[in-house]
Amino acid sequence: MTGGTTDGEETIVKIEEIKALQGNTPTATGNMYGWNQQGGVCASSTRNMTGIYDLSGGVWERTASYVANNHKNLLKYGESVAYNGEVLKTTSTKYTMVYPYDSSADSSSKTDNKENLDIASDANYMKNTNIYGDAIREVSIAGTGTSSWENDYSYFAGLYGPFVLWGGYFLGSEHTGRFSFNRNVGDSTFYDGFRSVVIPIT
Repeated sequence: MTGGTTDGEETIVKIEEIKALQGNTPTATGNMYGWNQQGGVCASSTRNMTGIYDLSGGVWERTASYVANNHKNLLKYGESVAYNGEVLKTTSTKYTMVYPYDSSADSSSKTDNKENLDIASDANYMKNTNIYGDAIREVSIAGTGTSSWENDYSYFAGLYGPFVLWGGYFLGSEHTGRFSFNRNVGDSTFYDGFRSVVIPIT
């Protein structure tokens, strides 16, 4: 079943409701679906009960990726990822993805405001037309707006939002989804998180 968390007494009620579900109608309490319903199956990465759930709509998921545009937020919030001592890392490593940026649209001479941020995001997106494998170019057609698959958010990193996030968060709109990506300043908030990834040593 998918949906919110409740206390034990309410859960018993919901289990009974789930047993009685028919078609693709959610429960009256909590708006929940069973795993074998469209609403439940579509919440799984493999579209069946053994898949990974909550790939979107929980928290924006942080990634170890950024544009190396020298904005002060890279040092303030990402020193451990983006810097080697006092030197900004400007090329990708085994553990981080560093995107090229358009220095004419994304530079310290630009004022930090929404208009300049959107210009930088679009320019940086176009600067990365040859990079594939990170699921940005594969699922979107623009650096700002909702141009990702399923009408999800597509805001590329730039200016004072040099870090990349994925997925959306629980208060997001219909544009939150598995194909959402967003720019971020890098600060700590209640709606940003991360997923642990285990990489085998070969």
